[in-house]
Amino acid sequence: IMAIMKLALVILASFCLLAQAVQQLPSQVADKTYLVRQKNIYELFWHVDQPTVYHPELYQKARTFNILENVANYNDQEAVKEFVQLLNHGMLPRGQVFTMMNREMRHQAVVLFRVLHSAKTFDVFYHTAVWARFNVNELMYVYSLSVAIIHRPDTRMMKLPPMYEVVPHLFFNDDVMQRTYNIAMGDIAGVKKTVGGVEYYVLPTNYSGWYTIRHNQPEQRLNYLTEDVGFNTFYFMINHDHPPFMPASMLNTPQTRGEYYFFIHKQLLNRYNLERLSHNMGEISYVSVNRPIMTGYYPTMHFRNGVSFSQRKIGTVVPIHMQKHVQMIQDLHTRISNAIDAGFILDSQGNRVNIYTKDGLNILGNLVQGNADSVNLQYYGQLDVLMRKVFGLGYESNIKYQVVPSALHLWSTSMRDPIVFSIYKTILNYYHRYKENLPRYTTEELSFPGVNIQSVTVDKLTTYFDHFESMLNNGVSVRSHKEARNTLIKARQYRLNHKPFTYHITVNSDRDTKGIVRIFLGPQQDEFGHEVDLINNYMNFMQMDEFLVDLKTGTNTIDRSSHESIFVVPDETPSDVLYKKLVTSLDGGETFKYSTQPYGFPDRLILPKGTKDGMPYNLLIVVSPVDESNIVHIESPIWGRITNDGRPMGFPLDRPLNPLVINVPNMHVTEVLVHHRDVEELNATI
Repeated sequence: IMAIMKLALVILASFCLLAQAVQQLPSQVADKTYLVRQKNIYELFWHVDQPTVYHPELYQKARTFNILENVANYNDQEAVKEFVQLLNHGMLPRGQVFTMMNREMRHQAVVLFRVLHSAKTFDVFYHTAVWARFNVNELMYVYSLSVAIIHRPDTRMMKLPPMYEVVPHLFFNDDVMQRTYNIAMGDIAGVKKTVGGVEYYVLPTNYSGWYTIRHNQPEQRLNYLTEDVGFNTFYFMINHDHPPFMPASMLNTPQTRGEYYFFIHKQLLNRYNLERLSHNMGEISYVSVNRPIMTGYYPTMHFRNGVSFSQRKIGTVVPIHMQKHVQMIQDLHTRISNAIDAGFILDSQGNRVNIYTKDGLNILGNLVQGNADSVNLQYYGQLDVLMRKVFGLGYESNIKYQVVPSALHLWSTSMRDPIVFSIYKTILNYYHRYKENLPRYTTEELSFPGVNIQSVTVDKLTTYFDHFESMLNNGVSVRSHKEARNTLIKARQYRLNHKPFTYHITVNSDRDTKGIVRIFLGPQQDEFGHEVDLINNYMNFMQMDEFLVDLKTGTNTIDRSSHESIFVVPDETPSDVLYKKLVTSLDGGETFKYSTQPYGFPDRLILPKGTKDGMPYNLLIVVSPVDESNIVHIESPIWGRITNDGRPMGFPLDRPLNPLVINVPNMHVTEVLVHHRDVEELNATI
């Protein structure tokens, strides 16, 4: 009885916290066209490895569609013709492993994307997608279709099903998928209940390391972050706001992709570093091709076809067969470093391009990433891809299409391998080297005359772990469409979360004016408990929020909820729940609203775990003046509508700070404590 009462208290506490944490994003009411299209899109992602079993009526549509006969219905007709040629000469077969890090597979996926993206109408796009569902590799199909939906004007605000429910093999370990398979085969060892005629199974799920604890692998303590399904889905999404293969000519937003590449990886690196401090872990190490790799990684995951992800032992030396890649990494490092110090790069015609201009960081970021807008891809290469190949230790055979990817070979799994943070710490050295060559911000650039921050307080910061359920159905085969509809298998996993909190900022202004507020969280001390100062630690702060504010003459009280941050979104709606809402709305049962900020960083992960006694961090608040002529509104397919004030991303912590000018009255640093509690403890305070 006591156990049942304890469970009830935990459930009650979780429910109350959830009720407090309801987040309202900008939304619109869906019309019937939106509902039909969203429903059709969702159905394309289910059981892509069994297209004739799940929604078999789509098979007839695929059989009667001829892509060549419809070539006039695509804007990119060259892509259609090339795609048909690739198909006739043998594309990546169904059932094979797919990765965008393989040149040939990447080319095929990009051509398929171009076909889907260039369909002139939604109907042509949909029929093409239905046809491709039966005729191309499953993972390639999911990838190209996802990116096309993100970027097509007529599907931009439509939601993809959560990636962890589309391809659960890339988000959950072997033991979970094996139990899912057992249930599909008739073994009902899981927690089962029947709801509305649907058999509902729940599988308690752990992170890696629960079975075999590796005491020489301290990063294992952070698995709850690095393996979080929302964290990894976010990384997939943000890499496709500006897909590396997609040139600026295909994107309809102002081109800051190179700066964005640096900024978003700096954010992720700093978020990971804040988490390390909660466990008294020191700074993230760099990577070097000339030294043993001391960060091991032992994934227990496999692809749908049974191929396992490659592992990397602690102390592994880069194998000799990768010497070509090693030499190229060293060459690219020299070329990029020389360019930063010389102040120019060489374009594909051999002309010098000055990088110490307003667009210079963007040019450098494109070059380092090696994306489609690099000014000289042949000379500066793709450093990002090369480092993933070398340090991930995946394997590519001489036999066509025979690859054994590492976690770094896929955006959906990259964050699981802790070495990814060492890779980006190394890559971000180019960013910091560039910024260090710029003049320090002056008092005039940092100050806001007539405006001063009088005080900053924050509600108590408390984190906890709560249950989260993810659908696993796509990870197993089904015998019929009816079976797929009447069986629901879910993983129940503890995920980090936090109680809602509000920033309370008091600002005094000598006039009515408009300002922009930026909020940062960074280390207050190192792993030994020694206090660290802002001057030497500015690069380790994570930006938490940024928003415009109208200041009135006199005292202004600004209350900003953590849920209002421009960077965060609530948990994804489970696929089965959203699909039911679509069907109900189409039947006239209820109004369906969709968010105009489709994706973002998981709100539940915005705070590091902290400690029971309270882990100290520094909170930096900056209020800056706004020049209306510099305001730019950007429509992002990932972030929704973004307002930019013309300053660099991460301002003012994007450059080293001058200790003589940081004590301006519109900047304020305060210490905050992040407490971690068990859900049972929280129940007493709700």
